[in-house]
Amino acid sequence: PEAGRFEELPLGPQLEPRGSIGERLGRGACILRVPGVVSSDEAAALLSAALSARSAQVERRGKPPSRGRARLPVSEPSLFGRARVGRGSRRPSAASSQQRCLLTTGDSVETCEEVLLRVLDLCDEAMPSLHETLFAPREGWQERQPRNAQGSQPEVPPPPDLAERCPSLRDLYMAAELEWSEGEPAINVYTSDGYFGAHKDHLALTVLIPLTAPSTDFEGGGTGFWAGNSAVGEDPRGPPDLVLAPAAGTALLFGGDVTHAGLPVAGGLRSVFVASFSTRTPASPPDRVHGLQMAPSVSPQFGGG
Repeated sequence: PEAGRFEELPLGPQLEPRGSIGERLGRGACILRVPGVVSSDEAAALLSAALSARSAQVERRGKPPSRGRARLPVSEPSLFGRARVGRGSRRPSAASSQQRCLLTTGDSVETCEEVLLRVLDLCDEAMPSLHETLFAPREGWQERQPRNAQGSQPEVPPPPDLAERCPSLRDLYMAAELEWSEGEPAINVYTSDGYFGAHKDHLALTVLIPLTAPSTDFEGGGTGFWAGNSAVGEDPRGPPDLVLAPAAGTALLFGGDVTHAGLPVAGGLRSVFVASFSTRTPASPPDRVHGLQMAPSVSPQFGGG
């Protein structure tokens, strides 16, 4: 039996639990909530790095992000200092905010990788059906994948031998056999009135971890989820069926067909770490398979500009 320190939150009418956790999550019947994935010190450090990165982004673009939302790819060197000054090296005096960002946030990439591996290990140990159902290239893999923006499922499956080479989510990550959403893993920062409109992530699994606390750091906000999975579009009518604003450091896991939104922040500052990913296939875009290992290729609209 699957067991662990996670909570399964129903999304929509629940006649009875059917199938494994991976099957229920894949058809959008639940959201998984996992408390305490990120410590308060880690959340504070990542938030500080994200605020420095946001300042560097604004300085580079010459304007604040639109919709009160900055999207910050963690592997972007100009924001999070992938090419940072090494430990023990002599650091020059800081000048611009972009230089300060490079010198003070270099460990953010490693912290985000530690967090990701922590989540993947928990999934492998406590919820192995997530890998078996959504990622392992066994028979029926394509039919179990979320639809893309055009409403179709993948035409090209992963190579069959991948199941033997990478029998876990950690193995897929370490072998660079994952496809990532544009610019992710990323940290989003929302200021007053900031929001992220209703959308789907279109990949097998999304991991979303708040770095700030409701009521303490911000009012309003949270993530809204609509029931219905692939039967509901990205412009749903009516309010969300479920709104979650968990404590900082709590992970939310959900499938790529679930319509969801970052609800408007009424005041203060809200920040989340987010990563959406699927098993890599021969058809995966070359600029979406590097994760944290290389600077991302993103559209001009990605960062909120």
